[in-house]
Amino acid sequence: MFLLHAPSVYDFRDRDDILFAYLSDSDSVNVTSVYEMYPIGWFSIKQQLADHDFDCQIVNIASLMLTHPNLDVERLIGRLEAPVFGFDLHWMTQCNGAIELAKAVKRIHPESLIVFGGISATYFARELIRYPQVDVVVQGYDTLAPITQLVEAVVRGGRDFSSIPNLLYKGNDRVETTGFSHKPTSDYNNVRNDWSYYQNTPVTPLSSKLIMTLPNTGCAHDCGWCGGSRFAYRNIMEVDRTLVQKDHDLIVEELKTMGEAARHTSIYALQCYSEGKTRMHAYLDAVRDLGYRSVFFEQFNLTPDDTLKKMGTSTDSYIMLSPESHDPKISKAAGRGTYTMAEMEEWIPRALDAGVKGVMIWFFIGMPYQDKQSVRDTVAYSERLISKFAGSSVLPLICPMVPFLDPGCRFFEEPEKHGYRIHHRTLEQHRQAMVEPLWYRRLNYETEWLSRREIQDVSYEAIERLVSIKGEHGVLSSVFCDAVLKTIDQTKRLLAEMDHALSLDGRLPATLRDEMRAYNRKILAYSSDQILPIPRPFGGRWFDDVTVPEEMIRELSMTP
Repeated sequence: MFLLHAPSVYDFRDRDDILFAYLSDSDSVNVTSVYEMYPIGWFSIKQQLADHDFDCQIVNIASLMLTHPNLDVERLIGRLEAPVFGFDLHWMTQCNGAIELAKAVKRIHPESLIVFGGISATYFARELIRYPQVDVVVQGYDTLAPITQLVEAVVRGGRDFSSIPNLLYKGNDRVETTGFSHKPTSDYNNVRNDWSYYQNTPVTPLSSKLIMTLPNTGCAHDCGWCGGSRFAYRNIMEVDRTLVQKDHDLIVEELKTMGEAARHTSIYALQCYSEGKTRMHAYLDAVRDLGYRSVFFEQFNLTPDDTLKKMGTSTDSYIMLSPESHDPKISKAAGRGTYTMAEMEEWIPRALDAGVKGVMIWFFIGMPYQDKQSVRDTVAYSERLISKFAGSSVLPLICPMVPFLDPGCRFFEEPEKHGYRIHHRTLEQHRQAMVEPLWYRRLNYETEWLSRREIQDVSYEAIERLVSIKGEHGVLSSVFCDAVLKTIDQTKRLLAEMDHALSLDGRLPATLRDEMRAYNRKILAYSSDQILPIPRPFGGRWFDDVTVPEEMIRELSMTP
């Protein structure tokens, strides 16, 4: 089996009618708006199949296309021989690219089975299976058993999947369903993910080793905008128990696979905010014993003092808080509101005194009751934080909710109740939205307080002002700030010219398209994030492709 991760827009390298605008990916993680990071759950599928004597390989087509602009993707697909190809929609960011890439794979390998899975694929399963290139949709949050049974059946030459749970598939000239019964209540993704491939990746001044751990699926919390919340899991997965944990011993075994490279490696601890104290402290013991350099912890509440001390003595620990807004009314409406800003400011010195190396505070644009002035007030509050904690690693950040409000979340399912308007409902509407020229028109939502265009405009205003504040207070160098602000200025000008041209006669003039093409090539030539907003060369990230041999890439990047 090959698992293929597509770019957000399959033919992004040839497009001069879409602006892959700086910050349209929120610039919050080290990826581009091609969204080249694939689901970490793919490691579990790969290991599960290996444990059953099947060879499963992950090919990150998106990463390869960014790193090797001349790579002939269809010739590469021709070299990938397997009876099964798997695809993700990954929170809908890949809904255009994955469906288009699957079409190409089906054309080149018509006898191979095309399979989709994941949370978004589960939500849109009945629509997704109607695409001609899609043969099977595997529903569920843990699909290891169904996928294994599916591959076993295909390798035996069978196409009758009626005994395999959780499937929608094409058979007898119609769509067959096998129900949705495989819903494990414990031991989520019950295999050990193997990071050993990443041990020898070099560390450079602009790239460091970063892996991820995922100790559970679902959530103990219920944020209205999140497709992994309690409400969403009950809605999409039809389960009462919405938090399923992984065996802690398997997580420790995963951490061991980095070997001596752990001392050069950081960890992004995903969803640890749903972990109890016992498991959290045991995880910290493992991080300490194995010598990991640092860990970034997402925290829903203000971390208690004993856990802070444990963090401070285990490794270089960084805590990421996400109150979403400084305004308690907005924070609570967004599903947070578990602490006030005053309580957070009183807590921060305790965290730093306990040995925590830094606190990052994320604010979100696109929340209920949030208007332009509220966003501006959040930026002003961020300046207060920077001034108050000058010289310490307290870093406020802000980003818009893009490209989509998660289908299945409370705000998507009950929009009027929470002040939202939904623009795209179906999978096809979302797929078409991803190729809209302007990113505000890609958004599937707006609120009573901010239109889609206003979300775009106030996002640039907020980030531009926050970058300037960081420059004024010495958090970022003037060189970094000037470069970011220059890029934002260029982006806003291009977006305005595009909007004006489209409103006049519905098309983009050739001269503007030429500038858009040059801009896209520049923006997609590197990755960046708001924490350290410098251009970083591709390569060295855990999700960059390591499957396709370099000699094959060189051969397929030359004109035949």
